[in-house]
Amino acid sequence: MRKNRIILFFFLLLSVQCASLLPPERRVYPKNPVKLPEAMDIHNWMEAKKNQFPGRLRHYSPYDHTYKIMFYRKQFTKIGSFISCGAFLRPVGKHTIEILEMVSNVNYEDYSLSTIPKRGVLGPMNETERTEILLPCIEEFLEPPLDSRITNESKS
Repeated sequence: MRKNRIILFFFLLLSVQCASLLPPERRVYPKNPVKLPEAMDIHNWMEAKKNQFPGRLRHYSPYDHTYKIMFYRKQFTKIGSFISCGAFLRPVGKHTIEILEMVSNVNYEDYSLSTIPKRGVLGPMNETERTEILLPCIEEFLEPPLDSRITNESKS
């Protein structure tokens, strides 16, 4: 009986470790390209987003004109876990960007204490997680501020 439990434990461990993210083509924003306001390039827009979401948006620029973001949703899960999403943003025109390599993370730890999420559940691993966790997080990031001219005209 104990031998069966050990085998079951290793099987479960392997099945969890072998889980993988959706393929890269399913982790691209479906409404690409995202149109920026006429007066803004990616750098101006990211600065406006940083001001719109103080404390909830972390970003850096690994390459010229490209940003890697980590955005923390205002909404928590039913058990109090925070939801974050990350992506690469790169321009495809003077006033348009595309959102690539999107990932989500559901984590119970306080994100304000660390710049790098520790532990948590990385996703999306399936279409349900993509639809219910990742895309709403990206949509919240793209919301224009109430008092600004930033719009996402590609939503229409």
